[in-house]
Amino acid sequence: MPSGRTLIVDFDGTVTEQDLLDEVAQRFGDVEVYREVDEGLDEDRLTLHEVLRREFEPVRAPLAEVVEWALDNVRIRPGFRELVALARERGWRLVIVSSGFHELIEPVLAREGLVGIEVLANRVDPDPAGWRVRFRDEESCGTCGEPCKRSTLSALADGTEVVYVGDGYSDRCAAEAADLVFARRGLAAYLDERGVDFVPFDDFVGIAGQLAPAP
Repeated sequence: MPSGRTLIVDFDGTVTEQDLLDEVAQRFGDVEVYREVDEGLDEDRLTLHEVLRREFEPVRAPLAEVVEWALDNVRIRPGFRELVALARERGWRLVIVSSGFHELIEPVLAREGLVGIEVLANRVDPDPAGWRVRFRDEESCGTCGEPCKRSTLSALADGTEVVYVGDGYSDRCAAEAADLVFARRGLAAYLDERGVDFVPFDDFVGIAGQLAPAP
């Protein structure tokens, strides 16, 4: 029987209402490249790592310009602040695990006053000749064969009940390994097709409400 609870939450399109990675790749990069590699991911011709590398190679804007745009345009999904407060009150570990970049995630959280949240994410070198993605160290997954969030989930679980919250492609493998999953958009469709149990969500208000009664 698990003891305690660990909350693992995706960032882009989950914590945020917009998918920050997708928005940056299209607004500051090359839309045609974005469409081409996104199609390659959907058809399993490209890995997520290959997609991120190719999406951000055309981005040449200064990091400060992109961060300024993100702070002006990206919104946190309602209820996330309440979920963070609940986790702290109950002593649950809450970790944002993202395929995005620290350099974009941290400023958005800071704008909301959400400091001290543990974040595991990639980093980016904003080279004027093209942004270069620096992937965080991850072990290759025995299920999907790629470095993915499932290995991170296993490392964070530490005998606790794992609650996973996500919305997209990078969340698939980890969601199948979690004890309780809240899913939306593409992740919800993926899990539904495979008969994997999940709770649909639109915001974090409902998630906090469902988790509030201690297990």
